[in-house]
Amino acid sequence: MHPLGRRFRRSFPRSFEGLLGSLVVILSSNAAIAFLTLGTFALTSQALSPTGLGLLVLIEAYGRMFDQVLRLEPSQALIRMGMPHRDAAHDLPFRKLVKFGFLLDAGGSVLAAAVALACLPLLSTWFGFVAEVQPLVVLYCLTFLLPAPMTATALFRIFGRFGLYARVTVLSAVFRLAMTGILFLAGSGLEAFVFLLCAVSCMERLLPLLYCWPLLRQRVGPALMRTPLAGVTQEKGGLWRFILASNLNVLARNSTRQFDIAALGGFVTPAELSFYVLAKRFAMLVIRLGSPVQLVLYPRMCELMARHNLKQLLRFVFASSAVLLGIGACGVGLTALVGRPLVAFAFGPEFVAALPNILVQLAGACLFLTGKVFGSALQTVGRVGQLTAVSIITAAVFFVPIPFVVPHYGVIAASCLGLLVGVVFLGFCAMVFARAVGALRRDGTGPLPNVGRAFVEEQVS
Repeated sequence: MHPLGRRFRRSFPRSFEGLLGSLVVILSSNAAIAFLTLGTFALTSQALSPTGLGLLVLIEAYGRMFDQVLRLEPSQALIRMGMPHRDAAHDLPFRKLVKFGFLLDAGGSVLAAAVALACLPLLSTWFGFVAEVQPLVVLYCLTFLLPAPMTATALFRIFGRFGLYARVTVLSAVFRLAMTGILFLAGSGLEAFVFLLCAVSCMERLLPLLYCWPLLRQRVGPALMRTPLAGVTQEKGGLWRFILASNLNVLARNSTRQFDIAALGGFVTPAELSFYVLAKRFAMLVIRLGSPVQLVLYPRMCELMARHNLKQLLRFVFASSAVLLGIGACGVGLTALVGRPLVAFAFGPEFVAALPNILVQLAGACLFLTGKVFGSALQTVGRVGQLTAVSIITAAVFFVPIPFVVPHYGVIAASCLGLLVGVVFLGFCAMVFARAVGALRRDGTGPLPNVGRAFVEEQVS
């Protein structure tokens, strides 16, 4: 065997030492969620016509668009700045961060819901919301008044409670599948499925908070809301700066998956959009299998950076990328073999025409997923600004051509743009990360001050 191959085999197990338990929990739960979600979509497509399915997707896309844009997510900042205080969670600095996160979740949710309701008369024509559908959109937007569970999710990750986090997400997916099956057997229409969508939205926001409450009482202590916030935004080099930078990056990086339906709504019919969404569900099968690994990888990257073990960090990132590329390749190959009969049986013969979209989007999802690993690595080495620039470029690659190609070639053009985004995002992130690590090794930069010694000594459980 080539020396490089032997070196990779020796370094691979060491890279994941201490993480296998968390990886198994996260991957198994997200594999279950991926198939549960696909099953839910299959039953929904059987119960509704392509037009009804397209309208249901547009209603969900409308509400989530405002939630993603206007609500700032504090989870990455809480993990990065709260990790040094993990073993002293009762102390004031950590309590400040947690309270700030909860208040940011609540305030951002109210703002997103209010703006979504105010903009509905202006955007209803673009989304195709006729007068009969608009009350359903209002009902769904009202669920966003509940606080988002991002701080609770960050606490699960900080304290290594990946099993608890997985249980919450699986319960939501099981509930949606079970209720969808009931609606399918009852022959329900669009209104009933929107009511279910609202119930799931409430459950996804409240269930993590309920599960987090005992952990919060045990590790952080009571009377959290009476903790003073003075000086919290000035600690650790500027909390607001990190939150804004990480949110801008996430917004740009995920925009092609979170805002694509809203962008396409004015160019294609709801029936055509349902083909694109079906392909997207298959792509999410791959992304869900691989993307949650970052919940475990990101803390380990911070640990390696704190030790200034750049060589091991490089190995760790590329080993993780190889695993995710393998998962994506298997997904594309399997779908190419069994896609046509599977789609006809599970979703109906009218959806077989979506198979080219499915294959193209699967390939793009594989590349994009691998790029996200390099994106987390760039955050670890302090290159958030460059990561944001890469994300903005890739978002422009997708959205700018849409008005020129989608009206002429249909939704397959949007799927091809998604594949191009994966290529560009992966290439740029890998290049910037390699240059950043090279610069750090030449400069001899020391460990990052905002990654705690306690986390360096104790691996993720």
